[in-house]
Amino acid sequence: MSRHDERSPVPRALIRAGALLCVSALLVGTTPDSALADDDAARELAERHAPSFRLKEQSGPCDTDGEAFEPTAVDIVIGNDDVLLRQAGVGDPVVTRGPTAADLYGRGEGFFLDFNGLALEPECVYERDFANYTDDLDSVVYAHVAQQDDEPDQLVVQYWIYWYFNDWNNKHESDWEFIQLLFNASTPEEALTQDPVSVGYAQHEGGERASWDDDKLERVGDRPVVYSSAGSHASYYASTIHLGRSASEGFGCDTTTGPSRTVDPAVILLPTEATSATDEFAWLEFDGRWGERHGGPFNGPTGPTSKDQWLRPIDWHDDLRSSSVEIPGGDENNATALTTFCSVVDFGSNQLRAVQVSPLRLIVVLVAGGLGLRFAARRTEWTGVPAVPLRHRRRVGQMLRTAATSAWITRGALTLLGLVYVPAAVIVAVVGAIGSYNAATAVAGVLTTVMYGLSVALVSAYWHLARDERDRPVLPAMRLIRSRATAIALTALRASAIVFILGFSIVGMPWAIRQLVRYQFAVPIAATEGLSGAAALARSSELVAGRWWRTAFTVGTFVAIAFVLNSALQILLLIGFSGLALWLFVAVAFLITGLIVPMAATAPVLLYGDAAAEFVELAHQPAENFDGDPINVAT
Repeated sequence: MSRHDERSPVPRALIRAGALLCVSALLVGTTPDSALADDDAARELAERHAPSFRLKEQSGPCDTDGEAFEPTAVDIVIGNDDVLLRQAGVGDPVVTRGPTAADLYGRGEGFFLDFNGLALEPECVYERDFANYTDDLDSVVYAHVAQQDDEPDQLVVQYWIYWYFNDWNNKHESDWEFIQLLFNASTPEEALTQDPVSVGYAQHEGGERASWDDDKLERVGDRPVVYSSAGSHASYYASTIHLGRSASEGFGCDTTTGPSRTVDPAVILLPTEATSATDEFAWLEFDGRWGERHGGPFNGPTGPTSKDQWLRPIDWHDDLRSSSVEIPGGDENNATALTTFCSVVDFGSNQLRAVQVSPLRLIVVLVAGGLGLRFAARRTEWTGVPAVPLRHRRRVGQMLRTAATSAWITRGALTLLGLVYVPAAVIVAVVGAIGSYNAATAVAGVLTTVMYGLSVALVSAYWHLARDERDRPVLPAMRLIRSRATAIALTALRASAIVFILGFSIVGMPWAIRQLVRYQFAVPIAATEGLSGAAALARSSELVAGRWWRTAFTVGTFVAIAFVLNSALQILLLIGFSGLALWLFVAVAFLITGLIVPMAATAPVLLYGDAAAEFVELAHQPAENFDGDPINVAT
């Protein structure tokens, strides 16, 4: 059912016929309200450089990953009985249904258009309506040939693009985007004798420029190619995923990846202003919102003439960025901090949208989540238990508390262990500087696995050798690991090979997960008990026996907390240092990981100590020495 269910059926055939007639007349006629619009040279210039769009294809109807809309004429909403003109206030009363351009003329900020559908819960309503309204209609862009009063020797051709719906993080009805070409000319006639100097593409609150002969600017003859981001409609120069970390870049990730379809819109030339309500472009003087009224980023946008670019186009052009940040490879499935950032922003925007729709629902979710966390927290103990001796019975909460305070209670000693990441971070930086971001990411991925194993071994050795919490055996721990490096490496490789081979097929995946949990203590055992290879794996399986689910849940909890903490720090780094080169970001992020890992590794190492103490306790055996570290089975 239509949200405006009291309406009469929309005369779509009439809308289509009227819009087509209007477009045809404009393409061959002149506009009396502007000297530039009267000039045939201005029209020729605008049509010569009309943009060619690349829109991400949908995999099927209502596919939100592709682009459901395309540049179109405002005629699909003006005079449309499915559209209401409302005045902001108590109940947002309806001024008129199917407002005409004359109805919009002179209306101020207190008015807004309201389409069929709910912008914050769009489902497929806007896509279906758009398809109905534009059936058999050509795509259209609006050209505006303009100058800035204090820059008489420069001229711009702006192309304003109207989209029916913005289906991105900031969902809203209507979307006005634009690009412009800059000429070193004082008249359209002069501009026709030369190429543009540069091109500016609008991207959210800012934009990006390119010189006319820049390699990044793709052209079809004299027409610039615009890769329009799916959903947000920000304009880009390439097919990839673009990273936004500020207002000018947008906050989130814009996707222009293919496969794409080509749209070459017709051009309608606009005057600089409309002078009366009877003007066919009277809608230019509408200062209200072109969509549903909402808070913050979900509010309907204002029209072209309300924006600084309309009257100060040169100033806008001068402030543009020279580049945008691209996620190399353009693969949304890359497991990097960049794509994690994209997912986090998308999740956050959905929650913000949910608050707008139903604040009560969010309150219920938060309360339920808080009660769940409280229940889980009360199922364990959080009293302080020293990390020494290592082999001591501890509850999960106690392990987490010790891990969280480990940097403090060791007076920075565990942080020193993290410095082993420095050489590895240098390698990542060199690879990124000489090679590429992708190469740096690949090297960092390999080194992350290796360095984590090394960190777990070092932390195990540290707590194994410490006699009390004031003891800081950093160098002895390093010497112990050096002496047992071969045993640790063979053990880790053997465990990895077994899990990988089992997990290579779907049938073997359950066994791979089983063995992965059973081998969780293999590296601490190799580091502290001196066992190697098969013996270390057998010993780990022995300690896990009878406590597989407890081990799996506890390790999973530790990993999840470490992942969230590390991702949060890397995202803060990404936002806080937006000018940081991506390859350098990878190196610095890798180093940050190294500073966190010793603290994060303390919890699973203590889990090993708990399992070893429980094993001795259950076996009713005397405490063994474990290379000089007595077992404490006190509870």
